Amino acid sequence: MKILLLLGRYLPHKNGGIENYSHLLSTLLLQSNHTVEIAILESPESAPYFYDDVKINVLNGSFEKFKVLLQENQYDICHFQEYSAFGGIEMFWLKEAAQYCKKVFFTFHLPYFTCYKNDFRYFGIEDCNEFSAPERCVKCVIATRLNYKKATAVNLANAGIQLVIPFYLKTNKANKLKEAIQLNIHQLDELVIICDKIFIIADWFKKIIKVSGYASPHFKLIPPIVRPAFYIPQKFQKPLKHKLLFAGRVEHQKGLLLLCKAMKIIKRKSIRVDVVGNKVDEKYFFECEKNFAFTYKGPVQREELLSKLPDYDFLVLPSVFTEMYSMVLQEALIAHVPVIASAAKGNIDAINEGKNGFLFNYDDHKDLARVVDKAYDLLENKWVPEFQTPNNYENDLKEILSYYN
Repeated sequence: MKILLLLGRYLPHKNGGIENYSHLLSTLLLQSNHTVEIAILESPESAPYFYDDVKINVLNGSFEKFKVLLQENQYDICHFQEYSAFGGIEMFWLKEAAQYCKKVFFTFHLPYFTCYKNDFRYFGIEDCNEFSAPERCVKCVIATRLNYKKATAVNLANAGIQLVIPFYLKTNKANKLKEAIQLNIHQLDELVIICDKIFIIADWFKKIIKVSGYASPHFKLIPPIVRPAFYIPQKFQKPLKHKLLFAGRVEHQKGLLLLCKAMKIIKRKSIRVDVVGNKVDEKYFFECEKNFAFTYKGPVQREELLSKLPDYDFLVLPSVFTEMYSMVLQEALIAHVPVIASAAKGNIDAINEGKNGFLFNYDDHKDLARVVDKAYDLLENKWVPEFQTPNNYENDLKEILSYYN
């Protein structure tokens, strides 16, 4: 079987989740005697090269190069790992792949075509499980843009926003927003038609898809690919390190600034924070540094990150958007490292409160500070986290590979 994986960038030696997932998948496919190539939109390289025996085709954003690649190679499967409606991998790329490949696959690493804000937070304050009602979504986007806030009592600003929304709904901007949301839904419909398989690696997202009326057999909930940790202690008995780990891209969505603001107000001033990941937004990085003096480790090899996980008391995942399925969160739990995470979809499913970690209120640095203090209070009082034994890794791999035979 000749397989092409397509994504925006391919930097498996760094910390991008999609890149690392694609690297693990290509490795598994190679070991199963498939021929695997990867095509990427962006790269500092200009010519094809090999990484761990996988040929990397550099497209430099060119749809024409992608067409030539398909025509010359006649792949059995073209598997899209990403989608971008703004000059990247778009729907016509999938349609082109369907012309030349025997099968087209797609994996939801992000909630493409669904929540317009990508956070599934209605009015920005409560969990949401809908995306197929455009007018409702327009109201939500408008309220969030006008800074609607969660309140325990009467809030005059919120009341004013509620009064303004009906007038906004009559404007051209609101109409264009509604059209954009309807286009997303239409593109999801197209995706179902084009693809032979659409993989979902998060149970919460599969449920939302189903609630919204998508019962196509093309959707497959599959086990995620999580590399077993290098070392799993039999008992949680390591001494306190007074160290927290943030692992992820340094940009707004991953919430490092939220963590830095929390660290300014926690009771224990001896706790340090190490940051591992790609510095995507320089301005955001410096804003984080101004709030708290963390140690920036830069991007590291995945193997090194896994081996270092037990050196920390907690992994902190302060996401301010929806996590489809965080690889590093799962890897931390496999390594018996408890996790402090925002109460965002994806995180909620993985964290058993008070057992393998703790959740804090979405986008709330004060509550994050409270939870960090609570977690260390418990550790100092001999709290022992409980970790579930991972599912059978070999069976998961067999299921994933079965779709490529």
